[in-house]
Amino acid sequence: MPNTRLNITLPTPIVDDIKSLYGQRGLSQFLEEAAREKLAEIKKKAYKGAIEGYQASAEETKEVLKKFEIAITERRDV
Repeated sequence: MPNTRLNITLPTPIVDDIKSLYGQRGLSQFLEEAAREKLAEIKKKAYKGAIEGYQASAEETKEVLKKFEIAITERRDV
């Protein structure tokens, strides 16, 4: 996957902590992993809301279709 070079500003204590745990070269890897985790969390929340909305809509649709099914299948004496 292609990479994009960024120039970002972070508080020095945060950078120092990351470097002490991951080394100078581990900074990009750490930020990539952190970004992936945060994006996954945000997407999960967004998708959860959408899924719940679709499920609620599906239940309503089923009820409407049941009413139409009864109207279509009942025999009429004309």
